[in-house]
Amino acid sequence: MNAHRIGELAEARVARYLRERGYAFEVEPEFGTGRHPDYLITAGEHTIVAEVKAFETYGMFQGAVPGQLMSRSLEDALAPIRKQIKKAAGQLRRLQGRGWPLVVVLDNPGGRPIPFDSPHLVLSAMYGDLTLQTPVEPGGTLGEFRAVAGRNGSLRNDHPYISAVAVVRREDHAALWAAEWFDAHRGEFGPGDTEDGGQGTKAMVAAFAEASKDGAPEGDDFFLEVFETLSTAAAPLPRDVFNGPRDLRWIRNADRTALVPWTNSVGNI
Repeated sequence: MNAHRIGELAEARVARYLRERGYAFEVEPEFGTGRHPDYLITAGEHTIVAEVKAFETYGMFQGAVPGQLMSRSLEDALAPIRKQIKKAAGQLRRLQGRGWPLVVVLDNPGGRPIPFDSPHLVLSAMYGDLTLQTPVEPGGTLGEFRAVAGRNGSLRNDHPYISAVAVVRREDHAALWAAEWFDAHRGEFGPGDTEDGGQGTKAMVAAFAEASKDGAPEGDDFFLEVFETLSTAAAPLPRDVFNGPRDLRWIRNADRTALVPWTNSVGNI
């Protein structure tokens, strides 16, 4: 899949999400700034501007040589995420001060090896490589470990006008059904390859194939995992926007030193 196609697919996935949430939106509107961010979104009384960025790089596998041992630092692994945050922020920069929340939206429709399935790695890309800290007690024992942001965060000192970074998440209905089926039926079969010559495994696979004929659902769902920024200068992203039943959000703690999961009225965490 070429880079242009990946970008178009990411924008189409975000547009589908916006339509399903019932938001009106304009594509690449004219702001008179010389820049055309992807979406001007109207959600009830709120107006939001969003720039979508997809991943075209091979990320951690960039430059890998077959037959050689490959290693990557966390800084290297998160570099593609930080690069796209920076590029998206550049598209939004000239809109700061207008009172609109400015949101960077990241998507990976090409399935490139980018480590942002974990929210903690997205937080690291935003505010610095996570490091573990613990106090040393008077007796020499270690206290409770906690993860804190270290160096290299894309938003640590830059782009104070960015309100949030949102990551597109996809759930495939068939894949979820399959996982639930195996969890429910695994105990009905033999112990597996090592003790029965694989007969238990073969029987389970055959039963799954039969159940799939009529039971596997089609389609998928898109939702957002939203990470508010710690900035005091950015227009805040209202919490009743990007707040569907599947959407997730990380919010500022009381003293704006960290982002923590938010549980809202519809049960999102």
